[in-house]
Amino acid sequence: MTIPSGYPSAVPVTNPPADRLRWWVIACLIASIAGIMFLTAGEGYGMVIPQLFYFPILYATYFYPDRGIWAGLASAAAYLAITAPLIVPDPFILGGIAFQAILFVALALVAAYIMRRQGLRRFVILEDDSGIVQALIREGENNHVEFKLKSLWSSDLTNEEIAASNSGDVRKYRNNASKFIIARAIAGFLNTGGGDLLIGIDENRIENSIRIAGLEEDYQKMHSENRNPDGYRRMIIESIVRKFLPEIFDVAGRYLHLSFPIVSGKTICHIHISPADKPVFVNAGNEEIFFIRTDASTRPIAGKALSDYILERFARQG
Repeated sequence: MTIPSGYPSAVPVTNPPADRLRWWVIACLIASIAGIMFLTAGEGYGMVIPQLFYFPILYATYFYPDRGIWAGLASAAAYLAITAPLIVPDPFILGGIAFQAILFVALALVAAYIMRRQGLRRFVILEDDSGIVQALIREGENNHVEFKLKSLWSSDLTNEEIAASNSGDVRKYRNNASKFIIARAIAGFLNTGGGDLLIGIDENRIENSIRIAGLEEDYQKMHSENRNPDGYRRMIIESIVRKFLPEIFDVAGRYLHLSFPIVSGKTICHIHISPADKPVFVNAGNEEIFFIRTDASTRPIAGKALSDYILERFARQG
């Protein structure tokens, strides 16, 4: 598979089989529940069990917090259609039907909020994984391990420094260049076989040496109250994942696990990345770029190479 040197343009990608299957399950659940309720509605309002719709709403919200509202609206519409013949001039029945329809939507919104909060908490691994990280550092960079010295080095570059830079990333993404590079590395691991990104490691390939630098230089570019692992975590999530990888932000806790081990007296950021079950593109403003990890580096692919890769990597998942 050839790897083009330039960045690709946006490429439309359909939902992978796993997504389509889940939405078919959700649709079938709603249709089946609606059918059961239609058959029992003839015996009166008291025989209708609207709580059955909670199952497809919660199922949809678990996998897609930002789209669970559609399952809530579909359930509300189905419920109103079924109970419409039962509407009589009884305030109790009218109020009960209206309340239940609104409750479906509210349930989806509350469940989505909870899932997002849980996703943010799952970003951080509390146990000390310094032993694992030291082993990764000893092995050096490879297809599943990448080192970055800093994630905020471009945040305070002046216009003159940006114009004089030899880096295409700096000239294109300006003060967001360093964050884009971190997002690119994460996307490469997501789209390939997963891996580990270590921030705070300085690798000199010419001298074949590795220095544990830690996060202190990045901390100095952050507000004083955020100069700690929790503040750094929020920066990664809000400024990098949300901005450049928005399609996984709501469920990123399934793919990204952050820890902050102390190695040689320095705190570093360890991001363990699990392989994604659908293609993940980096949102670069006016284009979307697809990256993979190959030959111990992160590369963009486009065109036929991209289509072939997605078919081979993702089409078999279902």
